[in-house]
Amino acid sequence: MKNIFAILKTVIFLFLVGSSTFAKNYWSGEVRTNESFLYGRIEVRMKSASAGGVTSTLFTYNTKSSTYNEIDIEIMGKDNNEAQYTTFTPDQSGVNHREVINFNPHAAFHVHAIEWTPDYVAWFVDGCEVHRDNSDRIKSLSLPQAIMMNFWMPNSVDWAGTFNDSSIPLYAMYDWIKYYEYTPGVNNNFTLKWSDDFNTFDNNRWVKSASTFGSNLCDFKPQNVLLKDGYLLLCMTKENQVASYPTPVIDKDIDAPYPMSGWIFKDQMLIEFSEAVDKVSAENTSNYIMLGLTLSNPTLLTSKRKILFTVAGATSATTYPAAYCFGIKDLAPTPNSSGLKKINLQSAHALPLVVDIGNNQTVVGGALKEQKWDEAQEYGSIGGSIKQESGLALTGDYASLYNTGVEGITFYRNRLHNGKYSLKLFFVETEKNSVGARVFDIYINGKIVISNLDIYKEVGTNNACEKIINGIQIDENILEVYFKAKNGLPILHGIMIEEDTTTSVGSDKLIPDHIGLQSYPNPFNSTTNIKFSLPKQTDVNLSIFDGLGRMSRKLASGQYEAGEYVVNFTANNLSSGIYYIFLNTSAQTISEKIVLLK
Repeated sequence: MKNIFAILKTVIFLFLVGSSTFAKNYWSGEVRTNESFLYGRIEVRMKSASAGGVTSTLFTYNTKSSTYNEIDIEIMGKDNNEAQYTTFTPDQSGVNHREVINFNPHAAFHVHAIEWTPDYVAWFVDGCEVHRDNSDRIKSLSLPQAIMMNFWMPNSVDWAGTFNDSSIPLYAMYDWIKYYEYTPGVNNNFTLKWSDDFNTFDNNRWVKSASTFGSNLCDFKPQNVLLKDGYLLLCMTKENQVASYPTPVIDKDIDAPYPMSGWIFKDQMLIEFSEAVDKVSAENTSNYIMLGLTLSNPTLLTSKRKILFTVAGATSATTYPAAYCFGIKDLAPTPNSSGLKKINLQSAHALPLVVDIGNNQTVVGGALKEQKWDEAQEYGSIGGSIKQESGLALTGDYASLYNTGVEGITFYRNRLHNGKYSLKLFFVETEKNSVGARVFDIYINGKIVISNLDIYKEVGTNNACEKIINGIQIDENILEVYFKAKNGLPILHGIMIEEDTTTSVGSDKLIPDHIGLQSYPNPFNSTTNIKFSLPKQTDVNLSIFDGLGRMSRKLASGQYEAGEYVVNFTANNLSSGIYYIFLNTSAQTISEKIVLLK
């Protein structure tokens, strides 16, 4: 592996000047965009070349300066079930990952993708993430880069294998390419900016290279870049050999579907496949082997890649090693049927779920420790760095959450059963001591729920700040919280997720003409219902205070539509006595006395 880094880190573009000193025995093709791009998602549908000693690629590269920034997909012609993913940072260090894939990439077209943000680089195959690098070194991949595709011959036999020129001509084939701009919080964070189906060569977008580099045993020639039947072909030939592709390009689906992931949420199991699948075979429960689990009510979802089951016998927070499927067919004209395939099946934690953001060591009180998100995880944060807090003297059930946080957090994600949820976010400010020094917005699944959060402005320094958002509807099994910086870095210390106990009284009711607050029963023993009415959309804070004016519980926080709502309040860990409900809105504050009898 050291050989690849030694070779590739010396790569520089040496444009030929016609001297035979630079001439090489083989020619091939490379294209790169005229424009450079900072962050985004690049997808390509491609078929790599099968031969020892060559590699077919999609990559990004900083062509504007000598500072190293590069992100690679390289498919070696000698490997029939592997792709290699590499990043190079300004210190010219490279990190390489070899990913086993479930098909021969030289035999048929498949979609490969790079997702590049300030916080991570991830690689995808057929729409599913297969590898992610979220290490701190990714932050230095901060320069605009050209998008490039080339087909070349490494001079390292150890890495690329032995080349036999009797295999020439060879072709790396590309059906289409798409570029999505990074738009956090909008359009699932990536917005399509352009695509190219290669029906014609767009000279405004692409340049055909006439260059080479030191570890490449072939020269890139513009004439070795071909268009054929709506495909871009990079052709490897001997020197001075005319590049051509005389027969039609064969593009046939020959690969059977395979399971990419499997998750259990309470009584539901969701399996995602690598491609759209046939409804009859996918919904046949006898095509699944799940030791210890009973499946029923199979439903192929509209994407035709995901299937949902009712499952019995599952235990939360468990990995199921004996989970398989077989006989699942795709939608090809001649359907491909899968053999026995293992499913990476996990079950999610039971709710309520509390995560100690920033604490990746020992946690207390049943909370889960901090972890970084990737597609194999149930939950995790994206972006930022762990911040240890000091000088705190907080008390209460969740006081330990405030000891650590993640500063500069961009996203938090959690897999959940589809349904309605309540979210509590925990914050503390220990550093900023002026209004406006740290301000950020919070979005949930693309919708803003808190604007201009300024922790210092709300509670000062070293005091707990909690925000509750009710009525969060999850329909795609993913909760995504986006923290949009406006001044300074967003910060988060803890998160709690539970099934929502706030219900709207009914959409067919008349809109209330005034703000109202009522509890029933009152007096109450342990549990009471708190009903509040809103004549128009407004920001809401609903809290319980004791007789000394100390906050005992925050029940709701966020923006609510006009209507009537009911919150279920359970007075765990509170002693008998008189308490006060305060409903604070943008227009006014009202209160009601309640009596707890135990």
